[in-house]
Amino acid sequence: MRVRFRVAVYSKEGKRLGREDFIAFREPLYVGIRYVVEFKYLEATKWLMLAKDCQEKYLLLALLNFSLGQETQAREFLQEALKHERATDYLFVIEKPEEGLKVAIERIEASLPDFLLSL
Repeated sequence: MRVRFRVAVYSKEGKRLGREDFIAFREPLYVGIRYVVEFKYLEATKWLMLAKDCQEKYLLLALLNFSLGQETQAREFLQEALKHERATDYLFVIEKPEEGLKVAIERIEASLPDFLLSL
């Protein structure tokens, strides 16, 4: 599957998280995050849709949809993310390894969609 960029997950200490960091979790949010770090974005979307409402759920859904070229849905999820509080300390990072690009999404801003569409 062709994507515009990858989404990586980092701990607050700066460690890149992988599949093994989420394997013991059974809550839909964490299962969805596990699939994100495995680059299985369609499966991640299914689990994230089942997760309880939180900013991470909707931010990840927005990032995945932008990555897959679904801009309309991505903008809707981004607007929804603004309405919810954070549930974790994870940092989400946009990566384009072929270009050496790595950008952390530390907060949701109005210019975020324009930036993501430019990738």
